[in-house]
Amino acid sequence: MRPSQADTMTTRTPDDLIDTIYEAAFIPALWPSLLDDLSARTGGWGGMLFTATPEAARWTASAATSDFFTDFLANGWMERNPLVERGVKRDHAGFLTDLDLFTIEEIEAEPMYRDMRRLGGGWHLGTAIAVPNGDTLVINIERRHRTGPFGRDHADHLDAFRPHLCRAALLAARQSQARIDATIDNLELLGLAAGALTRTGKLLASNALLANAMPTLIEDGPSRIRLRHKPSDDLLVEALATSGNREAGVPGRSIPIPASAESPPSILHMVPMAGASRDLFSRASVLMVVTTLAIGTAPDARLIRGLFDLTPAESKIARDIATGMSIPEIALRHGLSGHTVRTQVKAIFSKTGVHRQSELSALLNGIPLL
Repeated sequence: MRPSQADTMTTRTPDDLIDTIYEAAFIPALWPSLLDDLSARTGGWGGMLFTATPEAARWTASAATSDFFTDFLANGWMERNPLVERGVKRDHAGFLTDLDLFTIEEIEAEPMYRDMRRLGGGWHLGTAIAVPNGDTLVINIERRHRTGPFGRDHADHLDAFRPHLCRAALLAARQSQARIDATIDNLELLGLAAGALTRTGKLLASNALLANAMPTLIEDGPSRIRLRHKPSDDLLVEALATSGNREAGVPGRSIPIPASAESPPSILHMVPMAGASRDLFSRASVLMVVTTLAIGTAPDARLIRGLFDLTPAESKIARDIATGMSIPEIALRHGLSGHTVRTQVKAIFSKTGVHRQSELSALLNGIPLL
């Protein structure tokens, strides 16, 4: 028998819960316990808050259901979730149950429901909330299948809190954007061109110095930024394609951009934004910083290795080239054959995006000015 609303109310008063909702707008760590409270009020197992976005999923969940939702995502249901698809299309300013969106026959025939029952869940109560960055936030309360479906009384009960959840989401989105804008503006004060990217490379925000680099160095495309230098852009595509998981985020990477008739040699640095993988209200995952190089003194081999992900042997050879040594001289210095050195030089070219030793030397000699 399904628990009644009265049986599942928590000890936290409605006013206390509303206060917590607004606190969660500024303290993201409060969302899991808040989801627990919303779940307990409806006889649920736990809850999840996630973004319905074409990019990588951002989510948080109650402690009780965190493993359940991890398995749910691992099985690929986030990308093909008929429940979210129908719920978003319904455009209902309130919570909806499974039976508001599906018939019993459709539920029994839907593979996603069968898999969720296997994982321990099976019934849902959710709502979709649009936020200013274009994403849709979904609050989903989960119930074990054996408990029975949610009823309209449960949805009506949570509807009383939905306006506060919407306002909290709006505040959180604005807070996230303000943090990003402040970071980028501070870098401009330091003389650095910077911008914020999504995990897939779409430019979300930029400072004036980065805008000045467009379009001679960087082009702002509809789906992602593009580097005018094709080999460097290929390295950018590779870096975006090897983005880490939700926990790891996008790995750091430095991409060289050789000089052109319009711009000096530069390096594009991709820096993971701390905590961005857990920020439900911002698409920003990568801080992009562009530094312009000038001829200076060849850098330490360890710095070269870190910037371009070279092996220890490759970084030493790269530095030797930067100091003006020829391949025979490098081979003699390290006790290697000329063929071995040439093979390693080709690998260095591939990782740094250059094609000639002179280009590599010019690129590396500017690094100490970073």
